[in-house]
Order: sequence, then C-alpha cells, then structure tokens
Amino acid sequence: MKKLLLSTAIALAVTLPATTVTAAEVPSGTVLAKSQHLVRANGAEPKTVDPGFVESGGPGDVIVNDLFEGLVIENLQGETIPGQAESWHISDDGKTVSFTLRDNLLWSDGTPLTAHDFVYAWQRAVDNKTGNATGINIKTANVLNADAILAGEKAPDTLGIQAPDDRTLIVTLSQPTPYFISMMSIKTFFPVPRTTVEKYGDSWTRAAHFVSNGAYVLKQWVPNEKVEVERNRHYRDNDKTVIDGVTYLALSSQNAELTRYQAGEIHMTNRVQLEYYQKLIKESPEQIQALRLLGSYVYAFNTRTVPFDNADVRRALSMVIDRDLLVDKVTGQGEPAAYSVVPDIIAGYAAALPSFTELDRKERLTQAKALLAKAGFGKDKPLTLTLTYNTSENHKKIALAIASMWKQLGVKVELNNMEWNAYLAAKSAGDFTVARSFAFGDFAEPSAVLSSFTCGHVSNETGYCNQKFDDLLAKAAKAGDQAERYQLYHQAEALLGEDAPIIPLYHYNHTRLVKANLKGFPVNNPKGNIYAKDMFFVQP
Repeated sequence: MKKLLLSTAIALAVTLPATTVTAAEVPSGTVLAKSQHLVRANGAEPKTVDPGFVESGGPGDVIVNDLFEGLVIENLQGETIPGQAESWHISDDGKTVSFTLRDNLLWSDGTPLTAHDFVYAWQRAVDNKTGNATGINIKTANVLNADAILAGEKAPDTLGIQAPDDRTLIVTLSQPTPYFISMMSIKTFFPVPRTTVEKYGDSWTRAAHFVSNGAYVLKQWVPNEKVEVERNRHYRDNDKTVIDGVTYLALSSQNAELTRYQAGEIHMTNRVQLEYYQKLIKESPEQIQALRLLGSYVYAFNTRTVPFDNADVRRALSMVIDRDLLVDKVTGQGEPAAYSVVPDIIAGYAAALPSFTELDRKERLTQAKALLAKAGFGKDKPLTLTLTYNTSENHKKIALAIASMWKQLGVKVELNNMEWNAYLAAKSAGDFTVARSFAFGDFAEPSAVLSSFTCGHVSNETGYCNQKFDDLLAKAAKAGDQAERYQLYHQAEALLGEDAPIIPLYHYNHTRLVKANLKGFPVNNPKGNIYAKDMFFVQP
C-alpha cells in the first residue's frame, strides 16, 4: 500500500503528526473568562440527534457536530485532519481505504470505542428497512454494495466495511473516489453505541440513555425550547477543550434572536436579520462572522404537478427573477447571486449558466411571457401558485420580493408559511407546488450538490428525472482525470439549468452575530461545521 501526505479537504490519504491541533487554540498569555458556557441560537427544533439519521445542514446536524466525532474533522481553515482516526492509507488502485483509530478511544459512559462501532453504524445507516434518507451518503461514497443494500437486494452485512481488529477499519470501494476522505466528516459515517441503540431503540437519544463519543454529551432536551450538552470527560481531547457546555435554543424568529443577543442572553445567533445587517456591520463589524458555504438557496418546483411538469413554465419563472436586485436590496449580506446550483468555490470547476443569462432584462421578460403563453397562461388565464417556506422573517422577505417580480408575468402567488418539521414533512410527501429549499454539498466536489437531482434520489424533492443528466454524473464518477470529470459535471449542470427543476437564487454566505470575546470561530469551512470544542471565551 502507498502512504500519501496531503492537507486539502479532498485528500485521498493523510498521516499527520500527533501534535496536530484538534481542539481549542488558546494563545499564550490569554486571560480566559470565568464562565465557559456557550449559548447559541439554532433555528428550529431538531428532529433527531442520531448521527445516522440527522439531515445535513439542519438544527440537529449542528448539535450532532458537538456530540459525536467521525474519523476526520476540519480545522479552523476548513482542512481535513484526523478525528477518531489517527491515520489512513489508500491502496494503489484507490479502492481500499484502511483507517487506524487512535488508541484508547472511549464512549461517554467509559466503555471502549472500537472499529466495530463504525461497522455497525454504517451497516445500520444503509439498511433499507430503516427507511433512512441519509444512507444515500454511503452509496455516494462508493462503498462496495451500498447501492444493492439500499435497494433491498443485499443484506447490510455485505457492505464493504470490516474491522479485523479493534483499531483497524478497512473500507472497500466499488471505484476510486477522490473525495472519499472528505466525506468522512458527514454525520452518516459517525459511530453509534451499538449496545445503547439496541437496548433502548428509538429512545436511545434521550438524555437519560444517551452515549456519545464527541467533545460533549447530551444533558437535557426540552422540546421546542432548548438542547443542553456538557463536557464529555472521556473525549480523547477533553484536556484541550475549554467550553464546558453549550445550550442550543430553538428559535425560528430572527427578531427573537437579535433581541436576546443584544440583551446578552445569546453569544452566537443562527442568522442575521436582513434589515439589520447593514446597520450592524457599520456599528459592530467585529461581531459579524461569515462563512461561504458549498450550497445555494433555491426555490424547488414539484415537477410531478401541473403546470410545473412543463419546463417552459419553470424557465419563465426563473428568467424574470432579478438575482442582483435580490442580493443587493433584500438579502444584502454579501451573498453571490446564483444562476447555477454549484457555488464557485470549488477549485478548478466552472459552473454552467443557463442560456437566458446572455439576455438583458427586457429580453428575458419578453421571452418569459412567450413561454407562459405557449403553456397556455396569460391575462385571461393567469398562472397561480402557492409558495411554501419555513418560518423565518428572512424567508418571508425573500418570498415577498420574488412574488413581486413574478407579477411582471401576471402570476398570482399565495404565500404559505410552515414551521420547520411540518415544512420538511410537506416537502418529503410532495405536498407543495413551489417551495423554499436549498442545495448543499458535504464535500468539495460538484457531484455533492448535483447528485440530489438524479432520478429517484432520496433528496430529490422536485421529482425531476432526466436520464441524460444521470448518465453524465455516472460517467463523471468513473472518470479518472479531474479535468474530464469536471467537464462532465459542467455538462450535467448545464442540462439541469435548462430543465429548471429548481431556481437558484443565491449562494450561501452564512452570516451570524458572534460576541467579540468568543474566539475560535472558523476562518473557512464550506461545510459550515463549527465545533464548540475549538472555541473559548476571553475576559471581556
């Protein structure tokens, strides 16, 4: 086997020295605050804190990030570094990955954590009997037999993962996968405590039963109010962890967030309310933190319903949206306007733009009206639609702006506001016409975003299906050369843009308010991972 040394987020293999910083970096001479308890707003109520089932980017994902740890993590620069694994190696053919776990790893109850816990977790996540939506990540990573297991054609124990001993984990891939190591920080690949899961079933995530392997352990969960975690004294890097506990507040309202932040009750908000951003950036720029993310804010069409099964209707609605006006006057927090679903932060990849971007505003409006007329809509028969979004002042403002832009076409829009879990359920059931959504990638590869639009993908809420698009992605996955792979992704994205099952509005530039004496916020992390173990309060 060959050993490679690499420091980028899409590393194939890495061996880092024991001195690699994996917890809080407190400069010499720093005077720490007496209280090291972090309170952060976390959006809506989480559905689960089970790493095998939590959805990326949601409220539960944020909490799981602190409760559990995978084989790898990211440092403050967003680079992939060892987590539970101390090293890994890739075979010469790129199809076998061998991880060596750190010595003496423990669960929060003091019992040994072994490679077998990872085997159990992966097999559990991919088992089609659970109906788990995130098991698709294991297929995306090209772990051998994952596709057949998800389809119910093979048993979970045939998955390409084995533990020959307590510290060795061997993963067999169906093909070389350049982004495999980067994917290991996705929660689906985290270990879970088998004994606890099998003893308590779905209730294993209650505080009374909870066992984790991250820097923190669950202390309390008050539904629709807060989740509290405290230091895990058995965590491998506990001696270097400074934050003693975290409270995650379930706050869907940015108004409530800001009020409590200004009152000193919250140290970190989940968002910055749109109309206050410009004022805050002038008055307190040191308290504004932003992360460019590998994701896009989009509107999703339900292509299974009339008239949104008609690409002409979808294209027309996309054409007349003035993204530049949206990001300048409505959102105004440095978000790049989006005409492609893949953000421009992947080195070497050029996003594909739809053909209408070559037209001026007047030409776009003229063509959009013609497309709607072709579909049978006009003054005598206006297009009507319901625009669904989850509770948020920001989402509402964006929806109002888009509805106003659609009036140019005579479109009548009804706004439908839903709380987070009801909103997720409605989208999952296909109970919507047009919905606020997002396209988010968990690793630095165009396919991380594009694969969600393949036929039958568990995350494909639009119902969109184009076999040519699927074939391009499949061909790209087998391309050995990055330039060839990226060109195929470009072609696939161009096709997606013309078919328009979604409307990209802007690429995420996630801004939030963070108290000036809270240090350790990441400089860069396209996945949006923020680890409490890296943070600390200094004396104000």
